[in-house]
Amino acid sequence: MVEPSFQVTDPGTLRALAHPFRQRIIWELSVRKYGRAADLAAIMEEPANSISYHLRALAKAGIVEEAPEFAHDSRDRVWRMAHPEGLYAAAGSPAADILVEDQLAWIREFLNERLPRQPGAARGEYLGAAMLTEGEAKGMFEEIAEILERWREHGAQASNAEPDDANRIFHRLIFLMGNR
Repeated sequence: MVEPSFQVTDPGTLRALAHPFRQRIIWELSVRKYGRAADLAAIMEEPANSISYHLRALAKAGIVEEAPEFAHDSRDRVWRMAHPEGLYAAAGSPAADILVEDQLAWIREFLNERLPRQPGAARGEYLGAAMLTEGEAKGMFEEIAEILERWREHGAQASNAEPDDANRIFHRLIFLMGNR
């Protein structure tokens, strides 16, 4: 299982993350592995110059970086996550509030069925409970996280192999486990 290893503590990184548009760019790059401003602009239906501006701000904060190995030539700027293993913040920190708020808003919209549905998008939810020991719970979490990571990686590879596949659309995956 991939463990998040980039802890967000720097005020500049916090400012970069606070913008919801930049969070969307982070999501897109995390599922696609890499992308050009023009590609992200088409996906997000935003002007390429706006995407470029936000990519530079994310790069300045150390969240994204250029990926020249995917560029067609020296003028082609391709970007990827600088920390593909993920970002995290200490519980209760301002960074945690920023990182978690977008996910909480999405969960609320999902559960209240207010999210607009893209044609071809799948939707599913499982809400349940289990009586487990701490070791069993950790084992279950790791097993499910490995499955989600395997499918995330599959989607990134397939998307990069066929970037114009209209049937391949963004799906957000969230798995939560805990008590009370």
